Amino acid sequence: MATKKRPTRRQLPKPSSASRVPPSPTADVLVYTTYDITDEPLDNRDIKKLPSQVQARIDDLYALAQHDPRQAIPELERLMTTYPHIPTFANHLSMAYLAAGDQEQATALVREAYRRHPQYLFAKVNYAHLCLQKGEVEKIPALFNHQCDLKGLYPHRTRFHMSEFTNFVGVMCRYFCAIGKRETAVLYYQMLKQVAPRHPMTKHAKRALYPPFW
Repeated sequence: MATKKRPTRRQLPKPSSASRVPPSPTADVLVYTTYDITDEPLDNRDIKKLPSQVQARIDDLYALAQHDPRQAIPELERLMTTYPHIPTFANHLSMAYLAAGDQEQATALVREAYRRHPQYLFAKVNYAHLCLQKGEVEKIPALFNHQCDLKGLYPHRTRFHMSEFTNFVGVMCRYFCAIGKRETAVLYYQMLKQVAPRHPMTKHAKRALYPPFW
């Protein structure tokens, strides 16, 4: 029998003497906050209230949305309609439409998810990526309450899932690249390399910093 993979827990480095808390995302410095990053599923009261068979499908639908989006889309649409208060389904559905090449539907879902769930981290991140794509960079600081760090954005939390960390740090790297704060963008990229060197978001951040010559 295969042994169960142990969850990953990582901790960001403590602040160095040169680190300062930026007053806003336009600052030239990056705050390093100590908190736990884990691969373990985080407690979600709303998801725990769902029927057990629906809970059991969430991870499968996440994988299906990436690898066979046309199959995932009908089920995710039903779940989003049935449980509109669960932002996870809208997030997975927008990802499925994007993987299927339907940019229009994906964009509409990203906007709708942020309108319905403005405090949901992935709704913020997805809408921020859309703003970067549309050249609406000035909207991004307000999306994250002028915070450059997950702990600043969610001060009541001490643990974050790896996907939360990589997506937030990745969009921060792109944002600082877009406003010409390259040194700060490099710091975010270094954080990604330290915590998740093989993650797709780390590769995206690298391309934002060092675009291919061709």
